[in-house]
Amino acid sequence: MNVSELLFEYWYFVVLYEVLCAGFASFLARSKGRDQGIWFVWGLVLGVVGLVLILAMKKLPEEIAAKNNLLLDSENFLRSGWRALLFLVTVIVLYYLSAVLSELTRVVPPQSLFFLFYIDVALATFLMLKFIDKRRFTSVGVPYHGKVLKEVLLGVLIGTVMIGAVGGFELLIGAVKLNVRQGLSLTLLLRNFGLSFLFFAYFAAGEELLFRGYSYQTLIEGMGGIGATIFMAAVFGAMHVFNPNAGLISMANTMLAGAWLSVAYLKKRTLYFPFGMHFSWNFVQSFILSLPVSGLLTNRTIFVPTDFGPDWLTGGRYGPEAGVGTTVVLIAALLYFLLDRRIKPAYDYAAYKNRL
Repeated sequence: MNVSELLFEYWYFVVLYEVLCAGFASFLARSKGRDQGIWFVWGLVLGVVGLVLILAMKKLPEEIAAKNNLLLDSENFLRSGWRALLFLVTVIVLYYLSAVLSELTRVVPPQSLFFLFYIDVALATFLMLKFIDKRRFTSVGVPYHGKVLKEVLLGVLIGTVMIGAVGGFELLIGAVKLNVRQGLSLTLLLRNFGLSFLFFAYFAAGEELLFRGYSYQTLIEGMGGIGATIFMAAVFGAMHVFNPNAGLISMANTMLAGAWLSVAYLKKRTLYFPFGMHFSWNFVQSFILSLPVSGLLTNRTIFVPTDFGPDWLTGGRYGPEAGVGTTVVLIAALLYFLLDRRIKPAYDYAAYKNRL
């Protein structure tokens, strides 16, 4: 296949690639206080230079390219590391464009811009799968099969039992004390329930798509399941370092939680199961137990915490995720998932990974 045929067949990749290069250059220019228009053009130019290099690599003899091509694999697809990096750049550029568009139209209040982030993650996932990987969107771990609801509910049950064990133990020994929130009518209770349900469902779905979705699954292809799990668990923990009242135990527990949810994906090969656990862990911890979630405490709770006991046990103002009780529960769950062979995929996930 010559260069002209290659460009014709992959024209959409060229357009996306150029937009990403220009948008990313404009984003960097804005952060540095420089002229965005000029750097947008420079991004286009540098994108063309990069494209020429890619095409040059493409023209290598197949037997050489398969072994020495740093960009393309033996099937002439981008290698996993480059795809993961391109996905990250796509998310950043899309979020930047979303923020600029929202600022111009004022459709989304500035304080709510972070809600757009996971929409951009979903869009970036779709673009990467369709135009780069040549796969269906369902291949990211959201196929339709007859046991979807069962997987979600099973995850919800396990997550509820786990965080219930942590919070219940703290309440039982008096390490945490709760008082019923005053003025809590049935209408307000239902309203808080609905808002909390939607809030934690949205962010659990978004975080699973980001940390167990395209980037994680792409890294598995290049690094293997163990390497990708350790890497993403470290990233997951690092992303929570800047939360209020974070510390060493909270970071370690967040990394354990990342590994726990990643192993859940590896066992079931869908995002439904880890989503159910992630959602119920946060929802029960916040709305029912009325405790901080990763350092964030809302007023949409049933109770009001008045005492958090020793920080090493309860996590203090960060919440149970910074306490040793969570450490014990997460390690136990992680070992169980690793050793129990009954936890397995409910569908032929390999078929969904086929390229179109």
